[in-house]
Amino acid sequence: MKVLFCGLKYEYGKPGAGLSFEYQNFYEVLKAMDGVEAAGFFIDEQIARVGRDAMNAQLIKMVEDTKPDLLFCFLFTEELKKETIGHITKKTSTKTFNWFADDHWRLPVYSRFWAPLFTLVGTTDSKAPARYAKYGIKNVIKTQWGVNTKLYHPAGQKEGGLDITFVGLNYSVREKYIKFLKNAGLPVTAFGSGWETGRIPKERTSIIWGSSKINLNFSESYAYGPKFWLRSAARLFIKKELGHYKSDVANVYGNARSALMMRHPQIKSRVFEIPACGGFLITGDADNLRDYFENGKEIVIFKDQKDLAEKCRYYLAHKQERENIARAGYERTVKEHTYEQRFRKIFRDLGLM
Repeated sequence: MKVLFCGLKYEYGKPGAGLSFEYQNFYEVLKAMDGVEAAGFFIDEQIARVGRDAMNAQLIKMVEDTKPDLLFCFLFTEELKKETIGHITKKTSTKTFNWFADDHWRLPVYSRFWAPLFTLVGTTDSKAPARYAKYGIKNVIKTQWGVNTKLYHPAGQKEGGLDITFVGLNYSVREKYIKFLKNAGLPVTAFGSGWETGRIPKERTSIIWGSSKINLNFSESYAYGPKFWLRSAARLFIKKELGHYKSDVANVYGNARSALMMRHPQIKSRVFEIPACGGFLITGDADNLRDYFENGKEIVIFKDQKDLAEKCRYYLAHKQERENIARAGYERTVKEHTYEQRFRKIFRDLGLM
């Protein structure tokens, strides 16, 4: 089966930020899958080289010349034209699929306008298929984040002295959680942009997750605080498209709904990546999280700051329980939650397998 992957090569399209999430977790997995011949079309590189119009024309030509069975997209904003997707879906033999990453809040302002153009789309939000249906959109399947086990796996080396750790950007309520734990006298260290440690390389992330006694995950989005609400007020009337701001008065209602929906906790890819590295995970609850792991046996879910601190103290003191849960989480993850498994399910839904 021939698959053409279309997405950003670099994080947010910025070469200095390193390879994008979708390149490392989607494209690299597709390339490694048995029975799949994968090629990449990286829209950020092409836009920088020839501009948006020529890039869209090149994508159509590449599809028509190479005739892939599937165009697998991971759209970021408005890089592709709607006419481009519509042409490929309706006028070529190639089936089209897009993975929507943030339907918990982007569905009213973004996803619903793009979904009808594809043969099929995927969403990680359990409530999204019903929301799409209200717009008359039915070509939607529920999927979920997973793990690239070649990128995230138990490391052969360990870092010493790591008790409780968090790896990720410092935003939203994350700093409040970390400060609460420190004030409670718990040995916690945060790694990543916005923390004292700064950004760390991906290869060290796996080592930290496999070395820490306790790894943390927070399920909140960045939709907290006065700065967020000020930006949200502006977004009611203005939107940013391809680096430029334009009026969006016609979609004020959708923009307001999107801002409110941002507050819903959602599953992060970290929930699968940490167990894949052999790490013990304590995480905030999120949309249908228990469909993927058993609380208390494969991961541990906390309710609030006080509950998090109590669980951290308990599992620091109970090594064997901690290690049993980490082992069970690892086994469940590699058995059921790899991206290869997610993608093969998508291929079956598309009638390609």
